[in-house]
Amino acid sequence: MAAAAPLPAAADEPILPSRGEQLAATYCLACHTVPEPTALPRESWEFCLTYMGMFLGFHDQTQLDSFSAEEQAILEARRDFIATAELLPASPVISDEDWALLRRYYLEAAPVEAIPQIPHPAPVESRSAFRLMPTQYRRGQALTSLVHIDEERRQIILHDGLAEELTIMDRTGDIIATHPSPGVVLVDAKFAGNDVYLLSIGDLFASRIGEGFGELQRARMIGGQIYGLQVLLKDLHRSTSLDLADIDGDGFQDALIGNFGDYTGNLSLFRGTPGNRSFQPQPVILSAAPGIVAAEAFDFNADGRQDVVVLASHAREELSLLIQNPDGSFTPQSIVTQPSSFGYTGMLLRDFNDDGHMDIVTLNGDNGDSDPYNTLKAHHGIRIYLNRGGLKFEESYFYPMHGVFGAEIEDFDRDGDLDIAAIAFHPDFGQSPPENFVLLRQATSLQFEPITHPATYPGRWITIDSGDLDGDGDPDLILGAGYSPVGLRFKYPDLLESMMNDGPALLVLKNQLASSSD
Repeated sequence: MAAAAPLPAAADEPILPSRGEQLAATYCLACHTVPEPTALPRESWEFCLTYMGMFLGFHDQTQLDSFSAEEQAILEARRDFIATAELLPASPVISDEDWALLRRYYLEAAPVEAIPQIPHPAPVESRSAFRLMPTQYRRGQALTSLVHIDEERRQIILHDGLAEELTIMDRTGDIIATHPSPGVVLVDAKFAGNDVYLLSIGDLFASRIGEGFGELQRARMIGGQIYGLQVLLKDLHRSTSLDLADIDGDGFQDALIGNFGDYTGNLSLFRGTPGNRSFQPQPVILSAAPGIVAAEAFDFNADGRQDVVVLASHAREELSLLIQNPDGSFTPQSIVTQPSSFGYTGMLLRDFNDDGHMDIVTLNGDNGDSDPYNTLKAHHGIRIYLNRGGLKFEESYFYPMHGVFGAEIEDFDRDGDLDIAAIAFHPDFGQSPPENFVLLRQATSLQFEPITHPATYPGRWITIDSGDLDGDGDPDLILGAGYSPVGLRFKYPDLLESMMNDGPALLVLKNQLASSSD
């Protein structure tokens, strides 16, 4: 007699998680939110799980042998980094059987191909929106870590992280001066009169895990020349974000520095000293979270004290507020937490709906952690969080954009509302042309029309800045290129070679939108 078929579960009976799902909730949650299996395709999960297993002390040579020699070298380098950061367990914290079940849960539930973006209008090509301005600047295999338009002097400041050289150009693109900067990789520049504050990440490629080579420098900028360079702060841990403001309300300018770090990092407040010429060397640590991408001071609750909005992009990816209390301490408040594959890359503050409340724009497009294949992620893009008052924010706009890495917000077309210009370092390289630059023109409230420019197609853009370079009242754009094998070496080697040899180092785009007819 045949055995009776099992009874189906009642409609209201909960479906119990599998053992693999339970293990993911236990072990993955220790470092970040539990990722969904659909976050990556199967090929990427194979690499990512092998990498993540190292944090659990699991090192399976059989798994490593399934990868190519170059992939194995990347995995071994990551294992060395984890060990150097003292995050590698002395012995496995998970059994072979449980690790196999956890891997199977993700690999069996993962899609074969990456989840596609939600449907959205493709950018319309416009040749008349911007005019390409030629420059004297030439740099092979560029890695332009800083581009900045100095509106007061009508000059361009840029830094190449591989050449370790600062270049200053005039409004016509002619080079005024070059300044060697050995050991320095500049990522931010802020002016106060003739003083310029320069932030160096120091260790651009995280090759010296746990060590701080970053610096905050100050110099005088006169006639395109730099004088009296001083190092104000040193030993910063891969610093990527700088804001100068009187945060503690004592009348002196403070330095708020985001130390991205590597596996460790923090958000540091260096208090200013009388005369606003230096900072106290010992910082107040506002957050011990690694991966600080951006931090900016603003009084969000209108109590007369500066608060801080923070964007973190390492494991626990989060947009949050630090609300300053009357005693000078800060209370953290999360706005939104995202999965570990989110890849935050930038944040900007602007009042988009002109209601007197500061809104927040976030960018997420980092694509170098989960795997080396530039796996496309549908959640990459640009988001606007409207400030609804009472420290409440609401995601009100999303533009999908693979690998978005930087943006500028201005009224580019001078029609009275804000537009967004954005670049992508990790676009879909299989798309022709790749969406590596877009201008989102705001037509009506939070309704944007995307356009692009063909001059941007050959580049791989890593930095962007806006400003009125020529003094005509319209904000112009400058794009800096970064030619790296990351995301290209495995699936697009020919494109990598072409970009490394022939890719433009930068583009200066003169704004013609106010007079453009298309």
